[in-house]
Amino acid sequence: PDLPAKGDYLTRDNDPSDESGHGTLVAGIAAARADNGVGIAGVAPDAKLMALRGGVLLQAGGSFFEEDDLAAAILYAVENGADVINMSWGSDDGAFLITDALRYASDSGCVLVASSGNSGEMGLAHPGALDETIAVCAPDRNDAPASFNSTGVPLDLAAPGRNIHGTQPGNTYGRRSGTSFAAPFVSGFAALVLSRRPDLTAEQVRSILAQST
Repeated sequence: PDLPAKGDYLTRDNDPSDESGHGTLVAGIAAARADNGVGIAGVAPDAKLMALRGGVLLQAGGSFFEEDDLAAAILYAVENGADVINMSWGSDDGAFLITDALRYASDSGCVLVASSGNSGEMGLAHPGALDETIAVCAPDRNDAPASFNSTGVPLDLAAPGRNIHGTQPGNTYGRRSGTSFAAPFVSGFAALVLSRRPDLTAEQVRSILAQST
């Protein structure tokens, strides 16, 4: 309760309104509506989105996440039928609570996609560092990892993540960079694969994505 943050964050509720614009851009990359003559089209425009907010916007800028809130969001997604969980967030430190939640999600058949992190150093952010997730970095215009990427094993895929144009709250559009915006490209592709082959396991989806890049 004493966290110097702003907005709606003290109690859990069913209002996932985006207070920073980060999640809205991520969601648009994955599944913005196509063929409506407005803005952008998402990778999987017919996918159904389940928007879950597990963090708060700090007064000084940036975001803050608590392990129990993130784990609760993951469990909520699984229990309500999510096929793909996009995690455009991370930390240098792992958390047993989140690891357990993601293992449950993986055992339940969810495809788990995570950003690799933006430290610019070796060593992936968690949960991208976990074996259960598909870790995604962002290349620069020369197809080399952009300078802000966290890299290393077990990095799986690369997708656009620099100067990405996408949806923002208030029916607007903006540009942002980071591995957060690379991950939903892969989540959208995973949704497309599952739309054709809903019988595939999460590991089979990972193999198809990795072998077809």
